[in-house]
Amino acid sequence: MTDAHSPETSDEPRILVFVVAYEAERHLCSVFERIPEDWLHRDHVHFLCIDDASTDEGPDRLREWLAERHVENVTILRNAANQGYGGNQKLGYRVAVDGGYDFVILLHGDGQYAPELLPEFERQWRETDADVVLGSRMQSLRSAREGGMPRYKLAGNRTLTWFQNRLTGLGLSEYHTGFRGYSTRFLQEVPFQLNTDDFHFDTEILLQAANLNAKIVEFPIPTHYGDEECRVNGFRYAWDVVRATVGFRLHQMGFFCSLLYREGSIDRYRDKSEVVYSSHERALRIVDRERPERIVDVGCGPGHVARQCRERVGASVVGIDRDESTSNDLQAFHQADLDVDPFPIDVFDHDMVLMLDVIEHLAEPERFLLSLRNNARSTSPAPLCLISTPNVAFAAVRLNLLLGRFTYAERGILDITHKRLFTRSTLLRALRSCGYEVRRTHPVGVPFQAVFGGYTGRLLGTVGAVLARVWPSMFAFQFLVECVPKPGVQQVLAAAERVKEDDRNPIPSAPAIATATVQSSSRPVSAAATKPR
Repeated sequence: MTDAHSPETSDEPRILVFVVAYEAERHLCSVFERIPEDWLHRDHVHFLCIDDASTDEGPDRLREWLAERHVENVTILRNAANQGYGGNQKLGYRVAVDGGYDFVILLHGDGQYAPELLPEFERQWRETDADVVLGSRMQSLRSAREGGMPRYKLAGNRTLTWFQNRLTGLGLSEYHTGFRGYSTRFLQEVPFQLNTDDFHFDTEILLQAANLNAKIVEFPIPTHYGDEECRVNGFRYAWDVVRATVGFRLHQMGFFCSLLYREGSIDRYRDKSEVVYSSHERALRIVDRERPERIVDVGCGPGHVARQCRERVGASVVGIDRDESTSNDLQAFHQADLDVDPFPIDVFDHDMVLMLDVIEHLAEPERFLLSLRNNARSTSPAPLCLISTPNVAFAAVRLNLLLGRFTYAERGILDITHKRLFTRSTLLRALRSCGYEVRRTHPVGVPFQAVFGGYTGRLLGTVGAVLARVWPSMFAFQFLVECVPKPGVQQVLAAAERVKEDDRNPIPSAPAIATATVQSSSRPVSAAATKPR
């Protein structure tokens, strides 16, 4: 991995101490009382405390405590809605990366981990140049017992750690400590925002570190179990950890690919909007049902779908494509390569987003889907997104594989321009991992009418549609998904109550979307495209 320190911060790298808190009123101020005094006044250290929608007065008590002691390098946020243990961490790490910090330390607000050891995290990181620094309670079992760790938790921790070491080969003394630090260069290289919002987020990010062969160092920390309330369901947590670790191992063995660890003459713009049972025709039926006023057509091509939207419901359509478009049916057009350029508009300013036959043409569709949410700053309701993509588990593809054939083509499921393909389950998993609420999935049969036309095409199309409904994973040629994006990072942070803020290190509430590299115009111009239509 590359050097974490920029020239401006090479002498004093910037450190963010990220304090997660939930119903921690009894402990939060005492945690800050135990932080070394100089850390509360160092220019290159900043504290971010995010309370995850607690019902107590912890953030207010902490604000008062800080004011009495004239501590300025602390920002306190209270989430408007609970994000979960993993979801809250995603916010903090996103702030660390976007805010230009070099190292971020996770500290729990319930006092279970010793804040006196913050300097040791910095020392370990500086001396070893580690990507991940773990404070381990399990390097001394006697210390763990003396610190009040229950026997069943000690046994469970050791058993899970042994199992995980067997599958990952990391050789760690503990995977389950909540006292840990990450270099932001590491966080920039892993898709941590795709991780769970639940408690096994800590396991998944360590598995991502293993996948990258990241440098992990451990040092011993004391164990403390007091009167804090444990909110972890032990059996569910153990099952989630086992499942995540087995999934990682299967990924490493090549049995399947997890999103967490990866990193011609044919007319590609045929009008399929009137082809019965096609994904475009199904999408337009939903447009008829929802009657949106403002639509974003991603990968609009020459505007076949835009024309139908305008004629059917009178919607204004904004088109986005890699190359120019001359369609007169677009109210506005933005030229952008979705694999390279930032997304040029805020989709939350619109009622519906069409992504028909788009994501299979992107090198990293998850990054694109995340960017739609994370670049959003509007407070308008989330738009309905219609996403269609081929089913790589379609019967014909399976049969060809059974016969030892895997042949790319000019069009169809194995179109040579397709970069990523999905089954029904992997598509839904990707959407949910990227923060989209899936409302309905429509299996789409083979659009025979586009090939045969006439009565034969309609008859075969009807048969294909029936088979797709009966056995979607086998006979669906495509899937059309209705989904809604959850609020993105900037929206969640903007909605968080500003309990106390450090003016010298402000958390931006709604940064402008970068559009410097995107060409746009208020009138449409021709189009090859991001994808075939």
